[in-house]
Formats: sequence, structure tokens, C-alpha cells
Amino acid sequence: MSFGEKLAPLAGRILLASLFLLSGLSKVQHWNETALAMARHGLTAIGPLLAATIAVEVGAGFGLVIGFRTRIMALMLFMFTLIVSFVMHDFWVIGDPDLARTQMQLFAKNIAIAGGLLVLVGMGGGPWSYDGIRGDD
Repeated sequence: MSFGEKLAPLAGRILLASLFLLSGLSKVQHWNETALAMARHGLTAIGPLLAATIAVEVGAGFGLVIGFRTRIMALMLFMFTLIVSFVMHDFWVIGDPDLARTQMQLFAKNIAIAGGLLVLVGMGGGPWSYDGIRGDD
């Protein structure tokens, strides 16, 4: 196995995970603003839901970085990303064309990220991961 074949899965995991880690940490710092955004989309039980969101983003994000149970972490983030995309980026109900276009772009970005997560579900974390070192990949 070449150096690139070992390095690419590690770099990909870190890059994908960085989005979730930074997003989760930002939600901690901006709890009230995030809660208001969730309320605007009709969500209820916002406190527990926001706490769970942060736990998934930070926990599974960190799991991806180290390659711990990579397939499970990626599957969790895949499902999370799909749900968030449909709930928070509902461009199809927005009347303002500029705002709808922005939300459509965010939705499409999330769908692409979900695709990258599915690759990890199928391929695993690679040789330079906790799973790979343990032979669990």
C-alpha cells in the first residue's frame, strides 16, 4: 500500500470531521443564537435537542479524526447531516429568491458531505486509524 493510500483516508477523515467539530464547538459558544434558529424552523424541546446535536457533532467528529469505529461514526454523521439538511435548509418553502438560493447551496453542500460520509461507511477509516491499527477495519 502506497503512502498516498495510507494518507488520503486520514486526511479525508480529518477534513470531514473538522466541519462537525467546528460546528459543534460554535454551537456551544453561540447557544442562544442556535436555539433561536432552531425555533424559527419549528423545532421544540430545543435545549435537549441542541445538546444532543453538539454531542453528535463533537463526539462523532472526534471519532472520525482518530478513526475510532469509523463506519459507525460516519453513519451517525450521515444520518444527522441528512436530517439537518431537510429541517434547517428548507429552501423549497422560502419566498425570497436570494435567501432560497443560499439555502439551496447549503443544502447541496450538506448532501455532498453526506456522500463523503457514505464513502467512509463503505471503506472504513483506512490503515492509519484506530480501527486500522486494531485490525477492525
